[in-house]
Amino acid sequence: MTKPITRFSTLVRVKQHQEKLTQQQLMQIRQSHLQEKEMLDRLQEAREEAVKDTYGTGRAKAHDLQIHRAFIFRLTREINRQTTKVNEMKEQEEAKREELTQRAQARQMVEKLDEKSKHEAMRELERKEQHFIDELAQRSNKKSDGRLVP
Repeated sequence: MTKPITRFSTLVRVKQHQEKLTQQQLMQIRQSHLQEKEMLDRLQEAREEAVKDTYGTGRAKAHDLQIHRAFIFRLTREINRQTTKVNEMKEQEEAKREELTQRAQARQMVEKLDEKSKHEAMRELERKEQHFIDELAQRSNKKSDGRLVP
């Protein structure tokens, strides 16, 4: 059995499609956010290891300490950049989640309007059908009233 087409049917399908696309985009943003967070964790671990190595080497040449210090400084800058990137991804994820919520609410609203429209159409059809049946009954009563019954 096919679904009856109402004036909201196309709009419902469009809203469902938009919601599905937004869900896919949210999943992509989540995946990217997780990857960036993992990268940040790896950078922080590398920095911690480098700091431990600095104090664990004992006596080292000044040149080696400068190189090691520069490496730690570079890791710190990279961690700061990555932290900024992770925060931006988190904000994007929250914005996309909010957009998804709004799209879901819009879809639900249109679906309710569609259902209401279908119910109104059914009530109108039932009303017309009842009116038709009443007319038939009145005609048949007029015909039987006009006849002579012995």
